[in-house]
Amino acid sequence: MSLNAALRLMAGSVILASLVLGTYVNANWYYLTGFVGLNLFQSAFTGWCPAVFIFQKLGLKAESCNCEGMTINQGLHIIAGCVVMLTVAPVMFLQAPQALLIVTAIVGVSLTQSALTGWCPAMMIAKFLGFKSTQAS
Repeated sequence: MSLNAALRLMAGSVILASLVLGTYVNANWYYLTGFVGLNLFQSAFTGWCPAVFIFQKLGLKAESCNCEGMTINQGLHIIAGCVVMLTVAPVMFLQAPQALLIVTAIVGVSLTQSALTGWCPAMMIAKFLGFKSTQAS
Protein backbone atom coordinates (compact mmCIF):
# COMPACT_ATOMS: atom_id res chain seq x y z
CA MET A 1 0.00 0.00 0.00
CA SER A 2 1.30 3.44 -0.88
CA LEU A 3 1.52 6.28 1.58
CA ASN A 4 -1.22 8.13 -0.33
CA ALA A 5 -3.55 5.11 -0.16
CA ALA A 6 -2.89 4.77 3.58
CA LEU A 7 -3.76 8.45 4.05
CA ARG A 8 -7.05 7.97 2.19
CA LEU A 9 -7.84 4.87 4.24
CA MET A 10 -7.12 6.67 7.49
CA ALA A 11 -9.01 9.84 6.51
CA GLY A 12 -12.05 7.90 5.30
CA SER A 13 -12.10 5.71 8.40
CA VAL A 14 -11.80 8.67 10.78
CA ILE A 15 -14.53 10.55 8.90
CA LEU A 16 -16.90 7.59 9.16
CA ALA A 17 -16.06 6.87 12.81
CA SER A 18 -16.46 10.52 13.85
CA LEU A 19 -19.80 10.76 12.02
CA VAL A 20 -21.09 7.71 13.89
CA LEU A 21 -19.81 9.06 17.21
CA GLY A 22 -21.23 12.51 16.45
CA THR A 23 -24.63 11.07 15.63
CA TYR A 24 -24.94 8.56 18.46
CA VAL A 25 -22.64 9.81 21.25
CA ASN A 26 -22.03 13.56 21.14
CA ALA A 27 -22.22 16.14 18.36
CA ASN A 28 -18.79 17.48 19.37
CA TRP A 29 -17.29 14.54 17.44
CA TYR A 30 -18.17 16.47 14.27
CA TYR A 31 -15.22 18.73 15.10
CA LEU A 32 -12.97 15.75 14.37
CA THR A 33 -14.76 15.27 11.05
CA GLY A 34 -14.17 18.94 10.24
CA PHE A 35 -10.52 18.66 11.29
CA VAL A 36 -10.00 15.78 8.86
CA GLY A 37 -11.57 17.84 6.07
CA LEU A 38 -9.43 20.86 6.92
CA ASN A 39 -6.32 18.71 7.13
CA LEU A 40 -7.02 17.11 3.73
CA PHE A 41 -7.43 20.56 2.22
CA GLN A 42 -4.31 22.11 3.76
CA SER A 43 -2.14 19.07 3.02
CA ALA A 44 -2.84 19.47 -0.69
CA PHE A 45 -1.04 22.81 -0.60
CA THR A 46 1.57 22.33 2.12
CA GLY A 47 2.46 18.66 1.64
CA TRP A 48 2.32 18.25 5.42
CA CYS A 49 0.00 15.86 7.23
CA PRO A 50 0.46 14.52 10.77
CA ALA A 51 -0.04 10.92 9.60
CA VAL A 52 2.70 11.06 6.95
CA PHE A 53 5.47 10.84 9.54
CA ILE A 54 3.93 7.70 11.03
CA PHE A 55 3.35 6.07 7.65
CA GLN A 56 6.93 6.84 6.57
CA LYS A 57 8.23 5.20 9.77
CA LEU A 58 6.14 2.15 8.84
CA GLY A 59 7.98 2.05 5.51
CA LEU A 60 5.23 3.25 3.19
CA LYS A 61 6.40 5.15 0.12
CA ALA A 62 4.68 8.12 -1.49
CA GLU A 63 3.72 8.08 -5.13
CA SER A 64 5.78 10.43 -7.26
CA CYS A 65 5.12 12.71 -10.17
CA ASN A 66 7.83 13.86 -12.56
CA CYS A 67 5.79 16.85 -13.58
CA GLU A 68 5.01 20.43 -12.77
CA GLY A 69 1.73 21.33 -11.16
CA MET A 70 -0.44 19.55 -8.66
CA THR A 71 -1.02 15.80 -8.60
CA ILE A 72 -4.27 13.87 -8.66
CA ASN A 73 -3.71 13.07 -4.97
CA GLN A 74 -3.52 16.78 -4.18
CA GLY A 75 -6.68 17.36 -6.22
CA LEU A 76 -8.42 14.58 -4.34
CA HIS A 77 -7.42 16.18 -1.02
CA ILE A 78 -8.75 19.56 -2.16
CA ILE A 79 -12.06 18.14 -3.37
CA ALA A 80 -12.63 15.79 -0.42
CA GLY A 81 -11.52 18.39 2.13
CA CYS A 82 -13.83 21.05 0.71
CA VAL A 83 -16.83 18.72 0.54
CA VAL A 84 -16.29 17.55 4.12
CA MET A 85 -15.91 21.09 5.46
CA LEU A 86 -18.85 22.42 3.41
CA THR A 87 -21.17 19.70 4.70
CA VAL A 88 -20.06 19.48 8.33
CA ALA A 89 -19.84 23.23 9.04
CA PRO A 90 -23.52 24.02 8.27
CA VAL A 91 -24.67 21.16 10.51
CA MET A 92 -22.39 22.30 13.34
CA PHE A 93 -22.82 26.05 13.14
CA LEU A 94 -26.01 26.81 11.19
CA GLN A 95 -28.35 24.08 12.48
CA ALA A 96 -28.64 22.57 8.99
CA PRO A 97 -30.35 19.18 8.89
CA GLN A 98 -28.14 16.25 9.86
CA ALA A 99 -29.21 14.56 6.63
CA LEU A 100 -26.54 16.74 4.97
CA LEU A 101 -23.96 14.51 6.66
CA ILE A 102 -24.91 11.75 4.22
CA VAL A 103 -22.72 13.57 1.71
CA THR A 104 -19.87 13.56 4.24
CA ALA A 105 -20.37 9.84 4.79
CA ILE A 106 -20.22 9.23 1.03
CA VAL A 107 -16.86 11.04 0.97
CA GLY A 108 -15.65 8.87 3.86
CA VAL A 109 -16.74 5.67 2.12
CA SER A 110 -15.22 6.84 -1.15
CA LEU A 111 -11.87 7.64 0.47
CA THR A 112 -11.83 4.30 2.28
CA GLN A 113 -12.65 2.21 -0.77
CA SER A 114 -10.24 4.19 -2.97
CA ALA A 115 -7.39 3.11 -0.70
CA LEU A 116 -8.21 -0.47 -1.62
CA THR A 117 -9.28 -0.10 -5.26
CA GLY A 118 -7.24 2.91 -6.39
CA TRP A 119 -10.29 4.68 -7.82
CA CYS A 120 -12.73 7.27 -6.56
CA PRO A 121 -14.91 9.93 -8.18
CA ALA A 122 -12.74 12.76 -6.84
CA MET A 123 -9.72 11.26 -8.63
CA MET A 124 -11.66 11.30 -11.90
CA ILE A 125 -12.70 14.91 -11.30
CA ALA A 126 -9.12 15.90 -10.42
CA LYS A 127 -7.81 14.24 -13.59
CA PHE A 128 -10.49 16.00 -15.65
CA LEU A 129 -9.46 19.33 -14.07
CA GLY A 130 -5.86 18.78 -15.17
CA PHE A 131 -4.17 17.45 -12.05
CA LYS A 132 -1.19 15.23 -12.93
CA SER A 133 -1.02 11.43 -12.61
CA THR A 134 1.40 9.81 -10.17
CA GLN A 135 3.40 6.58 -10.24
CA ALA A 136 4.38 4.25 -7.41
CA SER A 137 7.93 4.93 -6.20
